Amino acid sequence: MWIIEVLNMAEESVPQIMVTTEDMAAATQKLDDAEEKVEFAVGEYFQRLGQQNGRDIGILYGIILGLVILLVSIKFQVVAMLTSMFAGLL
Repeated sequence: MWIIEVLNMAEESVPQIMVTTEDMAAATQKLDDAEEKVEFAVGEYFQRLGQQNGRDIGILYGIILGLVILLVSIKFQVVAMLTSMFAGLL
């Protein structure tokens, strides 16, 4: 009978903890420190990810620009002109 009353009383009430102000301030400080470390780590991760994306986009821009220059040089026969010019120098 006593066990049932304790269980019923536990189900009806909300558990509460009494903490001193100093303990609460210490716990809050520890949580703030942990949050700051997590924010720093996440910031570093996303910064590194941004650098990798920037590098990849730069490589793609370089390839596209190189292809455009190659197509323009083929269309206007710049390659043939350069080879004939260099052949004339030798």
